[in-house]
Amino acid sequence: MVTPKEGNRFYIGLSATMHDSAIAIVGPSGALLFAEATERYMQRKKAYNCPPDDLIRGPELVAEYCDRDAELVLALTWSQQHLTRLNLMCESGSPLAQTTSKYVEDATWPMPDPAGLFIGLRNSISQAAVNLISSKQIPNPVIVRHYDHHLTHAANAAYTSPFDEGVVAVIDAYGEGGSTGFFHYKQGKLIPVHAEPQTHWSQASLGFFYSQLCAFCGFDPIKGDEWKVMGLAPYGTHDPELYDLLRPMIHVDDLVFTSACSDVEVLRRVRELRSRVRSPESSPFESADLARTGQIIFEEVMTELLNNLHRRGISDNLAMSGGCALNSSFCGQITERTGFKYLHIPSAPGDDGNALGAAYLAFSSDHAGTDQFPGARNPYVGSSVSEKSMKAMLDFGRFKEPTKTSCRVHERAAALLASGKIIGWFQGRAEFGPRALGNRSILADPRSPDVKDRINMQVKFREEFRPFAPSILDEYGPQYFENYQTTPYMERALRFRTEVRTKVPGVVHVDGTGRLQSVRREWNASYYDLIAEFYRLTGVPLILNTSLNVMGRPIVHSLEDALGVLFTTGLDALVVEDYVIEK
Repeated sequence: MVTPKEGNRFYIGLSATMHDSAIAIVGPSGALLFAEATERYMQRKKAYNCPPDDLIRGPELVAEYCDRDAELVLALTWSQQHLTRLNLMCESGSPLAQTTSKYVEDATWPMPDPAGLFIGLRNSISQAAVNLISSKQIPNPVIVRHYDHHLTHAANAAYTSPFDEGVVAVIDAYGEGGSTGFFHYKQGKLIPVHAEPQTHWSQASLGFFYSQLCAFCGFDPIKGDEWKVMGLAPYGTHDPELYDLLRPMIHVDDLVFTSACSDVEVLRRVRELRSRVRSPESSPFESADLARTGQIIFEEVMTELLNNLHRRGISDNLAMSGGCALNSSFCGQITERTGFKYLHIPSAPGDDGNALGAAYLAFSSDHAGTDQFPGARNPYVGSSVSEKSMKAMLDFGRFKEPTKTSCRVHERAAALLASGKIIGWFQGRAEFGPRALGNRSILADPRSPDVKDRINMQVKFREEFRPFAPSILDEYGPQYFENYQTTPYMERALRFRTEVRTKVPGVVHVDGTGRLQSVRREWNASYYDLIAEFYRLTGVPLILNTSLNVMGRPIVHSLEDALGVLFTTGLDALVVEDYVIEK
């Protein structure tokens, strides 16, 4: 083991939840060097039970981004106290570990029973950092630190925000004794905003409520199908009977979730709704009213909770994280329905983003008063295109002549889009988070009224009701959206102006909204130039953007993954750096 130079520390955040594990690396100056969800490298959706520091991948990343003589601080996203609690709960003598009652199985449906979840979480936390510590490929000295789960969520939201001060809301399915966390962010510090804590497993969780809603609609929250509920909801109408069944299950008391009925009554309602779940063979549209009604309840509850938070008078700036921050349909309404004037949601608000939050917390503990992290708001911090793969593609691909367009690739790509082609766009470093932001994207012309059906049926192989995002040049946002808000990470859906909807039907959802991505040249020059060229050709300053993958698979990681999508779907072309590969 080499001796580290003084002050030469790298901070490696490891998201250690049993799902959505991730790794983030922050350098000695606080600069974000790398961040990636495990599912990308593994090409396995949500990467259940996969350690973030894979025994092969982890040492490779350390060698690439960290100095050989540096000290490594490994920061985990759950506290040591919670791991101790999990160990006690999972002991063989514990009633939880011995059996799971029918009551508990029904109450926690559709998730695995608590014994399985707690054992899985315990194992994930215990395994994280082991590979980096034990690897013979890493000579660096290592320090391990644990942080509270919701605190890592809060750090991800606060330290990536443009705010000098603000209030942070963490809202998810479950943390270390509850499903919410609230903090005052000021001068680089996160100060808890106290609310009555939940010290036991409770169904009164908005994240868990939405997971159950997903399952009631006939989708699978284990696979991350909550997106489908949001997409389906606008096709339905408010159902008073369903509302009366669902609404008492989740209630707001100041900053705490409760139920407006007893646990036994909640269970009765769950069982009744389970009896109505549509069969897999039936049309998803049979669940549209349920999706719409559940989304309405989600929005009511979130609005009440955030207004209660704002009334504490802490700040008009809100930074939000946790799984509920992925509900873009509601996030676009926050500044209209609550007292908050400004909103920030990071590019990875789910548990994958906690890897970055933990790394920032570890850095801050060594550098008191730090409130600025270089590159914190840049989402393009994942893997790059492999030069070896590029050479192999050109040498052995047997393409009809891949066209190298040098620095003018955006012109050729824009011409393809304007002619109606659907293209894959594989550029630079991958985005951190669940959404493709113009480096690992499928792109198309939004003027085509049938482009949604073409992509859903022939490229993504997914349900017809699923919408697509508009990537728009930021300076033209107010011309296309009501109450425009700059939205760099597709984190909120806004309403299109009525007069432009017929211009871009491919990206207007049935309710008149679009989950947009604002694009500025200083954020992503190649993507901005592509959209600007498309605007020059068509007079439309936006394009259709969706992730470069097929349904059920993560966004592509390697060039080989991208080529697989090209040749097994209805994509017309793939643009890789300066090369255009057409079928």
